[in-house]
Amino acid sequence: MDVALFNHRIRVLLLLTGVAICAIAVRLWILQLTQWDRYAREAAGNRTKIVWEPAPRGLVLDRAGRLLIGNRSRWDVEVVPAEFPRKDTATVERIVRRLAEILTVPTPQVRESLEQSLKEQALEAVTLKDIGEDVPFKVVAQVEARKWEMPGIRIGNHVQRFYPRRSLAAHTLGYARAISAEQYADRKDLLYPATDSAQTPPPPLTDNIYDPTSLLGQTGVEALCEDYQVGELTLPLLQGRRGYRLYEVNAGGDPTGSPLADRPACPGATVYLTLDSLLQRTAEEALDEVASSGRDGAAVLVDVNSGELLVLASRPNYDPNKWVKRFTPEEWKALQNDPRDPLLDHATSGCYPPGSVFKLVSATAALSTTNLSTSDHFYCAGVIHQGRDRTPFRCWQRSPGHGSVGFYRGLAESCDVYFYSLVTNRGLSSDSLATYARAFGLGNTTGLGLAGERAGFVPDPRWKRDRRQEPWYTGDTLHMVIGQGYLTTTPLQMALVTAAVANGGFLLKPRLIRRIQWPDWLGYGNQVFTQPEGHRVEVEGKPIEDQVLAEVRRGMRQAVESDLGTAKGLRGLGVSVAGKTGSAQHRLDRPTHAWFVCFAPADKPRYACAVFVAEGGHGSSAAAPIARKILAAAFGVSGTEKPGPVAGD
Repeated sequence: MDVALFNHRIRVLLLLTGVAICAIAVRLWILQLTQWDRYAREAAGNRTKIVWEPAPRGLVLDRAGRLLIGNRSRWDVEVVPAEFPRKDTATVERIVRRLAEILTVPTPQVRESLEQSLKEQALEAVTLKDIGEDVPFKVVAQVEARKWEMPGIRIGNHVQRFYPRRSLAAHTLGYARAISAEQYADRKDLLYPATDSAQTPPPPLTDNIYDPTSLLGQTGVEALCEDYQVGELTLPLLQGRRGYRLYEVNAGGDPTGSPLADRPACPGATVYLTLDSLLQRTAEEALDEVASSGRDGAAVLVDVNSGELLVLASRPNYDPNKWVKRFTPEEWKALQNDPRDPLLDHATSGCYPPGSVFKLVSATAALSTTNLSTSDHFYCAGVIHQGRDRTPFRCWQRSPGHGSVGFYRGLAESCDVYFYSLVTNRGLSSDSLATYARAFGLGNTTGLGLAGERAGFVPDPRWKRDRRQEPWYTGDTLHMVIGQGYLTTTPLQMALVTAAVANGGFLLKPRLIRRIQWPDWLGYGNQVFTQPEGHRVEVEGKPIEDQVLAEVRRGMRQAVESDLGTAKGLRGLGVSVAGKTGSAQHRLDRPTHAWFVCFAPADKPRYACAVFVAEGGHGSSAAAPIARKILAAAFGVSGTEKPGPVAGD
């Protein structure tokens, strides 16, 4: 054999061997250093299993500590896969028959439910699908009495969301239900802050806040509390910290002994709202009186100094417990087809023409932008005519009208012709009306944070030209100055406008959360909110003059105290009130919407109130009596003295 050829082959073999050794070394380096955590997790996953325990959601209380949202125990019929005699056909059939008898469902349905539940890879119990959830005590007793006949079947005790006051403040409180696949995909990587390493699952396990079975706030306060900023962290206030038990398992996936580590579940934070459930009940019962005749309505009561909402009521409404227990197909169809839309929050999401309650803004704009004096008078004959075709613009007080009307009487008696005259005789423009409306927060959401809140709409000539390809006419301004036309607002917005007039020109950001009592394990303690948020009502960088707002308040005071005032239904309450009525046309063939806004005490304002009744007619007769009941309850006065006959609007 040629020695040179032999040596060449040896060198090639050594080279290939060296390359192979290098490749193995590189692979080992990758496995040991760069992908160690991945394979460690897989190894741990094969050796250990973790059983998560759901955490109860936190409680929601009113400002006085009365329970608004809580949790209740629920019994479920469960199957423990590791204990169920799958291979013993006779025993399985006996279990199926017993369960069918106890649950009063057909045996095929029991068999199907068992098969579905046993498919889950679970160390502990699985609730029987569709037939074993939230069973009555009678079923619990029968299962416990006969469990020796049904190996692997047991009763599990769970916690579910509960709304003890049923429909009270339903739109505001909202509801929580099982997280959807899309919602879970957005939240699956959120982790609890690692405040205590001894309470954190051992690596490579992660402490995720949500799992595919978690409850998630969908609307109202339940949703508002789902994403709360604490410094740079985003934490769900009500979502508790799940408990866990970590087991070592054998090749079959069964535990080999006691848990290697465990942690009890911890409820979420306790949240105190600004709502007063007693006042809320008073408001809703008053609204029920009009809702019973098929009318929708809303009521808002806000602290004029802090922005705290004590009442946020809407009718019609619904029972949020239905979202927990699930609607029957008939119930869901009826809810969806209800023309009154019980799911709509009329206080924050209902947009309506404000009618004469908007005159608070119109009066402020006129005193601020024109040469109007409170001593100027205009004559009301019940109607004016405008344009070439002499279109009539009528006052609510038809012929002979109000006669000679000044500023205070114009507000007190809500004379439409007086406000028309601010446009035709004093040059109050649509741009000024739009500017001041937006300065008072109209056309924007309030910052409350509830899902579905709407901004309403403030029109102006540019919008009409760009969006409708039409010019803006003087008639449009005449409609707008009395709160009609294209203008729309929400009851919450009008309550905040009234509060700004009452407190001297500070537009408040409304608040629903008063205090948060964080779980001890987080170490945040109690968080109390006392500082009002908001800003001065300004136009072109200048705040509205104090004297202007004082004149508007004086006109509102006379609306109650004057014998001809449209708000005199608030006299004799036991506390002084300043108010403004309104009626807003929305369809020629339907009754007008009824509005009323007010603040009290008139000389030292504490609360502002707004009431809306859809198609209620006059604000003086439909909306003002509701506000009277709310204020009487808020101030603890009887309000039994009966005022004289009430004027319209």
